[in-house]
Amino acid sequence: MQIALQDISVQFPGTRALDGVSVDFSTDEVHGIIGENGAGKSTLVNVLGGSQQPTAGRICKDGKPIRIKSPRAALSQGIAHVSQEGSLVLSLTGAENILLGAEPQKGGIILAGRLVQTAKALVAKWFPKMDFDLDVPVSTLAMAERKVIEIVRALRHDVRLLILDEPTATLPAREKEQLWKIIRSLPERGVGVVLISHFLTEIKALSDVITVLRDGRKITTDKADTLSEAQMVDMMLRRGGGQSDQTGGTVPKSTGPVILQIEDWQVGRTHIDSFQISGGEIVGLIGLSGAGHIGFARSLHNPVGVRVRTLSICGESQKVGTVRDMLKAGIALIPDHRMENSLIGEWNVRETLAMVHTGHAARAGVLSIGREETETARVTKLLNIKAHSSSQQIRTLSGGNKQKASIGKWLYGGEGRYKLLIFIEPTECVDIGSKAEIYAEMRRLAASGAAILIASSDLIEIETIADRVISFVNQEPAKELQRGQFSESAFISAMTGAGA
Repeated sequence: MQIALQDISVQFPGTRALDGVSVDFSTDEVHGIIGENGAGKSTLVNVLGGSQQPTAGRICKDGKPIRIKSPRAALSQGIAHVSQEGSLVLSLTGAENILLGAEPQKGGIILAGRLVQTAKALVAKWFPKMDFDLDVPVSTLAMAERKVIEIVRALRHDVRLLILDEPTATLPAREKEQLWKIIRSLPERGVGVVLISHFLTEIKALSDVITVLRDGRKITTDKADTLSEAQMVDMMLRRGGGQSDQTGGTVPKSTGPVILQIEDWQVGRTHIDSFQISGGEIVGLIGLSGAGHIGFARSLHNPVGVRVRTLSICGESQKVGTVRDMLKAGIALIPDHRMENSLIGEWNVRETLAMVHTGHAARAGVLSIGREETETARVTKLLNIKAHSSSQQIRTLSGGNKQKASIGKWLYGGEGRYKLLIFIEPTECVDIGSKAEIYAEMRRLAASGAAILIASSDLIEIETIADRVISFVNQEPAKELQRGQFSESAFISAMTGAGA
């Protein structure tokens, strides 16, 4: 089966997301789609998957024109879309999610035993080497196992073309390797893959063919083995490669007064004997899955269940309390999984940026939409958030713009109120151009006197942005590395405890 998108254009108010794009997709290949933030990647696969109607152009299947008016219509043509944000019901079991809407029933009663058996058979059919419990809530499963459930749910239909949008963005290395094997196996079984990923190494390793988009236009479609990563960056960004910000740029050297100091901090099984971070510093936290670095970073913003001997912020002793207390003390959190933990898809850009500091645009208790619009325009310009207007819904933005909105709500109403900004996986599902902009914003905030703490599984990101790095092993801080000691091997050694 071959699906051809021919001269596809998509016009939104004030912007053209796609401009005459033509691409062919086959069932015997992995076809990678790359491009900078706002290049049109998501819009293109949304047209293919039926959730976005083109303004112009046509879609052909094996040479015959077809219409794909909805995701259901796409499924009828053998096309399924596994989205970037995920669509599992976390309270349901893996089996229930796989057969959601198609549960085996008798007399209106779901047959639980047959449901589990059917789901297990589907997993065994497609991924026989995967072995995990399908009879527990998916909230308890690893991220790779959740992604497999989403893929199997799509493949329960007669699917010949599977769209995967940033499938490994939130996965640790071991789980990422599992999913790579799964993606490679699908074309061998007659299911083509359309792969969007901001990891160029991943695109290069998995794809047979790569299409590069820029500013809504197709730049090229070439065999993957003919393109280097440097060439891909050049085509994506229309630059000479030197501005991709993979080498670290200018890192703040001077630091200000100590912003946060803690001693004997314990949350769950994670224990930190002592930790401090100063204004102007960018400190990275790394560790293997479950090492404790992510939980520690979150607990600084939400200290529920924390026990601590000493906590001081800007030299003043603080009591451990609630999220509200930590916000008042000047600690903000930009979390991972932004659509679950930070943003509301149905809200627009103006509402989202104002959600934390609604009082900024109020006078005498009356909200001023005009003031909201003025401040929204300031933050949007500051972070280069690309939206056709302040009324555009968050869910329709690209991944990079969503992440910028997640950051922007803490900058709304003026800067300086937050002395420590904590980022968890700050560029997950974000393209290379938006990464550079987010890193630049972190450096700007640090240069203004804020302390920046980053917990990330992306070691290149940590090497690019951090001044110093603390590794976590077995729920405790282990080795600390200064910028001059950074390398992938040094990070891996520190994360595994080899150098502790």
